[in-house]
Amino acid sequence: MPSRRQTDQEPLLDEEEFDFSFTPPRGAVKGKPWIPARYVMTILGFLGFFNLYALRVNMSVAIVAMVDQTEKTVASAVIGNDSADEICPYFNYTTASHGQDKRGEFTWSSQLQGIILGSFFYGYIFTQLAGAWVAKKFGPKQPFGLSALFSGVLALLIPTAAKWHVGALIATRILQGFFQGVCFPSMHTMISLWAPPLERTRMVAISYSGMHVGTVGALIISGLMADRWGWESIFYFFGSTSVAWYFLWFFLVFDSPDTHPRISKAERTFITTAIGRPKLAENELPPAVPWKKVLTSLPVWAIAVGHFGNNWGFYTLLTNLPTYFSKVLHFSLKENGMLSAMPYLALAVLMPISAYIADYLRRKRILSTTQVRRSFHFVGQIIPAACLIAVGYIGCDVYGAVTLLVLSVGGTALALSGFQVNHIDVSPTFAGTLMGLTNTLATIPGIVGPFVVGLITSGPYGQTFTQWRIVFFISAGIYLVTALFYALFASGEPAKWDRKKTDKSLEEHD
Repeated sequence: MPSRRQTDQEPLLDEEEFDFSFTPPRGAVKGKPWIPARYVMTILGFLGFFNLYALRVNMSVAIVAMVDQTEKTVASAVIGNDSADEICPYFNYTTASHGQDKRGEFTWSSQLQGIILGSFFYGYIFTQLAGAWVAKKFGPKQPFGLSALFSGVLALLIPTAAKWHVGALIATRILQGFFQGVCFPSMHTMISLWAPPLERTRMVAISYSGMHVGTVGALIISGLMADRWGWESIFYFFGSTSVAWYFLWFFLVFDSPDTHPRISKAERTFITTAIGRPKLAENELPPAVPWKKVLTSLPVWAIAVGHFGNNWGFYTLLTNLPTYFSKVLHFSLKENGMLSAMPYLALAVLMPISAYIADYLRRKRILSTTQVRRSFHFVGQIIPAACLIAVGYIGCDVYGAVTLLVLSVGGTALALSGFQVNHIDVSPTFAGTLMGLTNTLATIPGIVGPFVVGLITSGPYGQTFTQWRIVFFISAGIYLVTALFYALFASGEPAKWDRKKTDKSLEEHD
């Protein structure tokens, strides 16, 4: 049998050797938990990301209702000349309600709207590495939980801030991003402590799919609430649900199997044996991050580049899709929310399926971990790139445009079984730190993307196919270049600078 250090396969441990399952056994002892503790954490992680992303994306729909859309646009300037094929008509099924969507109380330019949509990321970029450090030193539970709590409280203040001054609104969104910056490094640290290697992709997929389901929920609910009760209700609703979630997280989730008071002995043994890392002695400090080796590691840079490329396309559509549907395809507010959610619904459905297939291929040794990460990521960015190029030429075929956008966003589910979990492959010990590092770089698209879109689509001729074609082509090009870099240099093997801390433990279980 080959040594585990000679392959990039994870140590194989069979969960069936241990006596616990999702189904409560007949005659089970009252009060004894029957859902594995690691999946209680995973499910609540899913709900946490649901709230975090709902708070992140609800502004994309809310701003359509907040802004007065009645300023002069190309629609009134080009009808009857050669540029008429650059705009879409107001379709009969939307005309009746579309006029009501234009009565927002704020007169913000496209550039200012781009700044508002991107302001969340101005704060978000600064707390990635800090979040990884806090999670490593004090435990990942509270950083993740408090990020949702504080972000939810700030959401409750957004209506007042917006009506006071646009600067106050931008400041509030910056603070939301600041607190949410710790969520990914914290969750990556949490999963590195809780996930057996052959369940790793699955647990990441389940918990992280909450961000896509949250996106779907926020887009649909925001459109309906804004249409019925006004845009303010969006922030009151999602702010309240985030605060309520925090209390479930506080009482039911713990930093690691070793600190969980109700986990079964069998499950604790299974997790700690499968992960194969020694427990730190009391008062022992975590190992120092080997920064020089991390920053000169080509597989780490492959993750960072792949993460950046995926986020450019993701954030460009996430923040601007409702605007495209409203100003170019002319959907009403209610229709806008529903249609904007469809791509992310596809992503939420396909993400766990992709993760299951990825883990199956690894478990059956059909493909190595490196091969799985590279191939899934590459295909998961080529599909969106092709679809975005096609959207640029599809014109007023609204059904075709929506279908291509669904395929574009849904296709990235494959990429999330590549770069998204790759940090833990390369370094289980420093997974949270690596996530903080790559997510810092991958936040730049959230800052730059909305501003670039605002510049390209500004002015009376901004909301045309020609201008939006540029937006889609930029995203497609970045998808292609970064996918190629990741496919060439990514690795699924533990880095040598991490393996020194894990080899001894692995050898003990051979």
